[in-house]
Amino acid sequence: MKPFRKIYIENGDYLEPYYIYTCEGCGEEVEEAWPRVEDDDGVWCGNCAFIRGKISEKEYIRGFMFFDTRVKRAAVHNGMIYTTDEKGKFPWEKPKNTQRKTPQYAAWRTAVFERDGYRCAICGEVGGRLNAHHIKPFAKYPELRLDIDNGITLCEKCHREVHRRKSRK
Repeated sequence: MKPFRKIYIENGDYLEPYYIYTCEGCGEEVEEAWPRVEDDDGVWCGNCAFIRGKISEKEYIRGFMFFDTRVKRAAVHNGMIYTTDEKGKFPWEKPKNTQRKTPQYAAWRTAVFERDGYRCAICGEVGGRLNAHHIKPFAKYPELRLDIDNGITLCEKCHREVHRRKSRK
């Protein structure tokens, strides 16, 4: 392990040696005062050491991301380092309810309501507070989420009862 370059900095009346290394992974300069990982393969910046598995997620956050107090977790996905957002979630951990806020989902609901004449399929109530219910569950059948034939119009009361019966089983 060789330092990239050696410079001297003043420390009172003395000149102290100060090393600047080159990261084996990305080629960036890593100063002596910065957190780094040194092993038989060379010197690694925190990001490259984490990506290559030389340090754990916990070590990475404690030693290399201490300056950003918002970061609670970090992970590698497809060779990129991701940190959690302000809610502590990774980009791929977004809540499922955001899937129901798309224009395609709104169009599916409208199509189900129009097909059923804005009438509850169980009690026959017209209008009011209607729900577009998935016959095959939304979570278990993602490929059927926007299939109009997998939807049925229910009033809120009947919709609650349908889910109550399912939970009893």
